[in-house]
Amino acid sequence: MSDAVIEETFAGAAEGAGDDHPGVGRGDVHRSSFQRFVRAFRDPSVLVPAVILFLVVFFCFAGPPIFGLPNPNQGNFKDDLLPVGSPGHLLGTNQFGNDMLSRLLHGGQVSLFVGIGSTAIGFAIGVILGTLAGFYGGVVDAMLMRIFDVLFAFPGLILALGIAAFLGPSVVHTIWAISFFSLAAFGRLARGQTVRVRNHDYVVAARSSGASAPSIVFGHIIPNVMPPLLAFAMFGIGAAMVAEAGLSFLGLGIRIPQPSWGNLISSAQSYLRNDPMLLVCPAVMLFLTVLAINLLADSLRHRLRLDR
Repeated sequence: MSDAVIEETFAGAAEGAGDDHPGVGRGDVHRSSFQRFVRAFRDPSVLVPAVILFLVVFFCFAGPPIFGLPNPNQGNFKDDLLPVGSPGHLLGTNQFGNDMLSRLLHGGQVSLFVGIGSTAIGFAIGVILGTLAGFYGGVVDAMLMRIFDVLFAFPGLILALGIAAFLGPSVVHTIWAISFFSLAAFGRLARGQTVRVRNHDYVVAARSSGASAPSIVFGHIIPNVMPPLLAFAMFGIGAAMVAEAGLSFLGLGIRIPQPSWGNLISSAQSYLRNDPMLLVCPAVMLFLTVLAINLLADSLRHRLRLDR
């Protein structure tokens, strides 16, 4: 996630998110935001990537039982490297005789789980720390921002490689390694949004009524800075899936034989000349999924900004 994306998200959020609404209760504001979100899906630029993403998720999780696919790690060496369209193997088989359609869909489950899980961890930790930094300011702000600066000083993939190499290849370790990608980005965005809204009328009113700091932070500030953070989180899921593919390709992500799109691409490189579809299928699925996520996030951000 580049600084350009963060800056653009800041700019989009600054054009209306969390603005004061004189005479309108917070519940009305939240209902209005939800209505704008629902209306956004009438736009084809939002609906098309949303449908593509829904189909990918649906077939990855519901496809194996619907199509009666075999265990992705169950194969027969006599059926190795069958071509696409072979009887009983729609996408053929790999070098071990495993059904490629089964491995592709089960690999999608793992890649999506890693992308969503690592983004959720970075989102939760980053938003809380960034909000606290913006709310309290002073020493707390300075200390937390220096921590974010240190994380930003390392190239994200290099940092994830180091953590993954230290922890060892597994799904859980990959999620924790990639979560450091987005932690600092979410923290900086949350801090900037909190600084912008902490002196708004509803926050001042809560302070005047004697509300505690945790009540103000979690009950008033975080809900009102959430829209730009959620839009940014969608970009984070796509970036995390690409990072998982990179780590798995290098042997530091998901351990074989458990499939993921990254290690499917890695294991297929030796057979590119004999059966290029072993590489093309997971690469195309990863490309379509990340593209749909990024297009959906970008379209939603622009559509919600126009509807303000």
